Amino acid sequence: MPKYAKQAFADSLKKMLAQKPLDHITVKDLVEDCGVSRQAFYYHFSDIYALVEWIFMEETSAALADHCSVDTWQQGYCCVLKRMRENKNLVLNSYRSLSRENLEAFMYRVLYQVIYPVVEEQAAGLRVEKKHKAFIARFYSLAIVAMGLDWVRTGMREEPEEIVEQVATLVKGDFRKALKRYAI
Repeated sequence: MPKYAKQAFADSLKKMLAQKPLDHITVKDLVEDCGVSRQAFYYHFSDIYALVEWIFMEETSAALADHCSVDTWQQGYCCVLKRMRENKNLVLNSYRSLSRENLEAFMYRVLYQVIYPVVEEQAAGLRVEKKHKAFIARFYSLAIVAMGLDWVRTGMREEPEEIVEQVATLVKGDFRKALKRYAI
């Protein structure tokens, strides 16, 4: 039941975002649309932004399944961009609202979870301190997030595959090169 209730709130929010910006949607609007009490909403979420984050987490978890290796991270990133485009109203409204910082932080957390295992995989056979591997993953995650946010800012017009191809071309072999520079 809890997952169903959360999904009902998510579906309601997505529906409302087709008609008005996130900043103009209230918990009252959501609970009236779902036909439940405010307490039901607050049982699951602290506020609407927590609901937005839950939606992003659900969407990206599905998109990233089994895409955390050097051979598959690009597919995971592409799936995330496609999911973002499928939820364009939610993403653009989040970007334009007070939760833009939340969107950026969320994208970073998601991409770091994809990039760090790739860095670990590329570190095979090298002795590199954990802090340096974390820094490399952080650096590339932030760069890729910046590309993603620019894509959102410009209305998501480019095809996700095109963005992923350009990013992948730029970083191909760079993880290993960076790791070699930090190797003990």
